[in-house]
Amino acid sequence: MAIVKMKRLSLLALNADREKIYDALVRCGSVQLKRSADIDSFADVDRSAAREQALEDVARVEDTVRYVTEMTETHNASHKSKDERIKPTKNSFARPKTEVDYDYLLGFDQHVPALEKSLGEVADLKNELASLAAQRSQKQAEWQNLQLLKDLTHPTSWYRNTANAVVQLSQLPSSEAANLQKLASEFETVVLEIVGAYQNTTLVVVVLHNSDKAFFERASALGLVKCATATTVLPAEEIESLQRQIAAIDDKISRDVSAVAFYAEEIPQWKIYVDWLLLKEKKLAADGDIRQSASTFVLEAFYPAEKESVVQQAIDSVTDCAVTTFYEIGEEEFAPTLTRNNKFVAPFETITNSYSVPDYHEVDPNPVMSVFYFVIFGLMVADVGYGAVLAALGLAVTFLIKQKTGLKVMLQMFGICGVSAIIVGVLFGSVFGYTFWDKIFPDATHPLHNGIIPNPADYPMVMMILSLLFGVIHIAAGVGCKMAVKIKHKQYLSAWLTDFPWIIVFACFVLAIFNSALDMADYAPYDALRLPNIVSQVSLYVCLAALAVALVCAGLGTKGFFGKVIKSFGSAYGIINYFSDVMSYIRVFGLMLSSAIMATTINTLSGMISGNGGVGYVLAAVVLVFAHLFNLVMGILSVYIHNGRLQYVEFFGKFYTGDGQAFVPFGSDTRYTLLVDGDSFPNGSSAVK
Repeated sequence: MAIVKMKRLSLLALNADREKIYDALVRCGSVQLKRSADIDSFADVDRSAAREQALEDVARVEDTVRYVTEMTETHNASHKSKDERIKPTKNSFARPKTEVDYDYLLGFDQHVPALEKSLGEVADLKNELASLAAQRSQKQAEWQNLQLLKDLTHPTSWYRNTANAVVQLSQLPSSEAANLQKLASEFETVVLEIVGAYQNTTLVVVVLHNSDKAFFERASALGLVKCATATTVLPAEEIESLQRQIAAIDDKISRDVSAVAFYAEEIPQWKIYVDWLLLKEKKLAADGDIRQSASTFVLEAFYPAEKESVVQQAIDSVTDCAVTTFYEIGEEEFAPTLTRNNKFVAPFETITNSYSVPDYHEVDPNPVMSVFYFVIFGLMVADVGYGAVLAALGLAVTFLIKQKTGLKVMLQMFGICGVSAIIVGVLFGSVFGYTFWDKIFPDATHPLHNGIIPNPADYPMVMMILSLLFGVIHIAAGVGCKMAVKIKHKQYLSAWLTDFPWIIVFACFVLAIFNSALDMADYAPYDALRLPNIVSQVSLYVCLAALAVALVCAGLGTKGFFGKVIKSFGSAYGIINYFSDVMSYIRVFGLMLSSAIMATTINTLSGMISGNGGVGYVLAAVVLVFAHLFNLVMGILSVYIHNGRLQYVEFFGKFYTGDGQAFVPFGSDTRYTLLVDGDSFPNGSSAVK
């Protein structure tokens, strides 16, 4: 359980074999390429334009996938019959990625012409649909404008001036129609006729003598304007014509949408095409990182030391004209990080990687961190029922999801932590908020009547003290990891004289205050744990002595007397930081208490509902299920955040550097496909599974 040892290789080969070597390295899955060092008489090649084109192609194909998916949903929404509906091929929950063997993906270029043809056809349909949508929008706007004129018995061209009179088809807000009529009554020659209305607009015909044109100036204040829509035929006929045109456009749109939807069966191949294009882009990036001469190139890469023979065999399988040199990683040399841990620790790597990937030259924090995360999670949830649900969920996804995904790893971690919640829940005697120790031992004087750890609502000081004591242990473990890092880098003196004394300080401090903590807890069953007074006294003296050593030796490695003194004072100030860190663990008590009180409240509420009998039992069951599920989900979110915070700040802050780069084998980071060996397919088939 540690960071895997890495090595570096340098490969000199013929340019003619470059593509075959790339494919061989992808297939072996054990190499991460790096930029080659500058070499005399060798030059680099600019592949930026080709890389940009490859990424543009990726965006184009993914946009087509989204568009066809959208059009398929539109098609299915308008076709209720099962025979007419299109069911695009989707990956299952168990296998979210399409499994493709290496030969199929690496030789995918033979499928590109056919796929580009279908992509082009979809693009043409998309352009046609966009044009149809614009036409429909225009016709719809014309139809909308004509609605005000639909009751006219003449074309708008019929309303025209004479030699002595003005005849104008006008419109104004319907709310001003009465005011307009009142205004017209003030003029002798003005005649108004309301000939139509639509929504909040009224259509009027205004007829007046040329001498009364001032009417229009005053009427404009009421919103009267000349009707802008003109027709040479009856508006009703024009509306009917537009309706037929819109219906024809809608029919064409529907047929084109269906035509696009029928390409849904191409989506799986298009997604493989995306990964092929991404691999192509990575090869082009590698071309820019290697050094080339007229006929040869030099490639450099990192690989796990244990995979050296695999890498060599992969290269030898495609060329006889290559020289490979393997190098050890220097103490100060960069290398990507690959961690390998057992099945318990591995899921917790996501917690560390969310903070920062470990640096290759430091100690892997996951084995220690996972234990503390496991325990803290259990203390925060602390319920057998909730823990059993999480454990069952983790176990289920282990068997149901066949491929390794982020969701699977996260749920497996919660499942493992569910076991911790069960263990701590047993200590508390809580199952979905119902207590059982008081049922097993009804005698109130029995030591286990209130559980091995009592209900925090009844004995808050017990859990608060346990949380703080656990915080001291967690922080001491962080200092121990700091020692391990220093020992790895052969800084033995600093490890044993500046860090180890702090571990002694923490351990002896706990022993020195142990009896006082029992007094504060005031929980009778714990009185049997009391230490002899001599142990507390000796522990206090040893604690002070170790603290003195830690402060005096804090300046080791610092130049000058004053530098050492300042360093020692800084270490003394660190006591305040340690105290602040320990107090952060009160959040363990707070989250556990809130979850327990919420569970108890839910049970009380369901009990009140079930008291009505009959339907009350059903409603109570519904409340129990959904309310406890809500409490569990909200609790997990809080625990995930606060537990992680304790690891990142209080634990990692003592020793962890991070800033590493995860080891990603060349060509392995695909979006939609999972590369597997052809032998894993039924009958050794080398086609898409």
